[in-house]
Amino acid sequence: MRRLLLAALVLGAAYVGTGLAGGASDADPYQIFGHARNVWAQQQYPDYLTYTVTVRVTERGVDKAKHYHLAYDAKYAKIYVNPVSDEERVAPPDPNGITFHLIPRRQFHALMDKKIGNPGEAVDYLGVPMISPTYSFGMSTAGSSDGESDPNALVQEIRREFADPMPSVKAQQVANSGPIKTIAVVASFHRRYDITLAGIEPVDGHDCYHLLLKPAYASPHLRLRELWIDTQNYETRRLVTAANFTGSKVPWTITFAEENGALYITDEEAMAPVGVGDHRYERASVSFDAITPSSRPPTNLSSWFVTKENIMAEPDAPGPQ
Repeated sequence: MRRLLLAALVLGAAYVGTGLAGGASDADPYQIFGHARNVWAQQQYPDYLTYTVTVRVTERGVDKAKHYHLAYDAKYAKIYVNPVSDEERVAPPDPNGITFHLIPRRQFHALMDKKIGNPGEAVDYLGVPMISPTYSFGMSTAGSSDGESDPNALVQEIRREFADPMPSVKAQQVANSGPIKTIAVVASFHRRYDITLAGIEPVDGHDCYHLLLKPAYASPHLRLRELWIDTQNYETRRLVTAANFTGSKVPWTITFAEENGALYITDEEAMAPVGVGDHRYERASVSFDAITPSSRPPTNLSSWFVTKENIMAEPDAPGPQ
């Protein structure tokens, strides 16, 4: 009996820390996903961040890198960037090159357009980075309308929208009768992803739930494909997104880490070759370095501006995802 009791305690201890009773086989992937989104919604970031974005590519077997300096205003969700990289400041690149187009035709119809030659050195490999290490790829629930709201404020907002001011007599009656009575509360849930649990896998020393996500309907904003969620605290350790940055249609792997009590992106890596204009990079990655909190913007913030059309930014998603 004592041995059986000891064995039961050992087996029970194996599930301690998974966060959900019953272990991975019984864990609800939607519940895991919901917990992970709540963790994102609770993140607290400094008013300002300064950081360096390092863009690394491999083109024709040659490894290249450029470093850009940025700042992020969390209050207004605004990114400031110095569009001139450290490398461009020291040695301006020569964008000149020659590219030939071979366009074989049959009966006056083009069969293909094959580019050959060297297009020259790109000034900005993937574009000028306008990205923040706090980006959640739609995981954050901040700004959603799932929480409670003031019914009186909602009525006032509707009246302002339709230019329908409340008569003074009616306003006095409402003031005397107290706040608007709540008849019922209706909640609805629209599933955006079909989620399955692939198992528990280690990521940088953390046991993580590995979730597979399939969009429930077609939308360019539903880009999540895989998630690795920490079994202890539901923090997102890694994810795979279907597309990343302007013009990039290949999947990217995103890695996160906790620093000073908040989640930040550490690096992003393309999972397939990336084409940008006339350039094709066998490998491409982006990392965030020297992330430094600040209580006020840098003194030279106003002089940081972007004059190039080629911007590397995450696609904007209206509202919570």
